[in-house]
Amino acid sequence: MGGAGTEASGREIRRIDLSDFDARKAEITEQLWAAATGIGFFQLVHHGIEQSTVERAFADAERFFALPEETKARHALKKGLNSGWESTTQVRPSIGRPDQKESYQLTRPHLLLTGAAPRAAAGTGFARPRSRRPSRPPRPSDPNAAAPCPTSRGSR
Repeated sequence: MGGAGTEASGREIRRIDLSDFDARKAEITEQLWAAATGIGFFQLVHHGIEQSTVERAFADAERFFALPEETKARHALKKGLNSGWESTTQVRPSIGRPDQKESYQLTRPHLLLTGAAPRAAAGTGFARPRSRRPSRPPRPSDPNAAAPCPTSRGSR
């Protein structure tokens, strides 16, 4: 199933600036919607997340996806809540076959309520989430800092 992909150098990945978030919320919302629905990808800048936190998130995601499938399946996507792990279940409408990827969906309202967040008690070796995202991102020290999403992994 599936074959080798092709590399495309002409794809646009929009950089969306989160600075002055409260004053620009409507503008930022439009930019996010346009990038997500028109292109499918975007990169956030001026988000206020320290680079060490971004690197830790990528390391945690890599550790989670390296776990045995039966361990990850204990945190399966919960229908109607869009929180949890899934593997090769999203069907691509253009070809009618599942994407060859696994992902972990995080939906803030349901994250802690449903137990979707992997925890040490569940045998994954992960700790309880450290803190909640700030309602307004502070200005980072690196104006070009970006935080791509670490919760999805392509073909295995």
